[in-house]
Amino acid sequence: MTTRFERDRADVSKYLPANTVHDRIEGLDVWTFVKNTELQLSFKISIYFCPDEAVPGYCAQLVSPPVEKSWRSVHVGHLFDDGVICLGGESMRTRRTLREAYAKSCLWAEGIAVMLASKSAGCPSEFPFSANNTKSEVRDR
Repeated sequence: MTTRFERDRADVSKYLPANTVHDRIEGLDVWTFVKNTELQLSFKISIYFCPDEAVPGYCAQLVSPPVEKSWRSVHVGHLFDDGVICLGGESMRTRRTLREAYAKSCLWAEGIAVMLASKSAGCPSEFPFSANNTKSEVRDR
């Protein structure tokens, strides 16, 4: 029987970027990678299995760059205040597999890159992959 670490290590070597590094932090295996977006903005993201979540599973957490406090909302920047990326679905914070958390975190990075680039261009945009944002959540961003 294989352990979660062995399964994760196999998935990381097959599906995550070559820049992925492993750390053991507070008893958790943490896989950190840099996601380079289509808009040439980079995000450092860590993925780890969290047994303590309401729905145990894999969380994806933004490490850098910092995101505006006003964007740390599941409806605005799809980011919880603690930096965990909102992955949608039943739990919003977790996914069943490391690969799912990785895929969703990459999609999130592309979306937040659009928000950052549009704000820099003076034309604020809502998160492009969201069906539930209102105009008031985009204003002044």
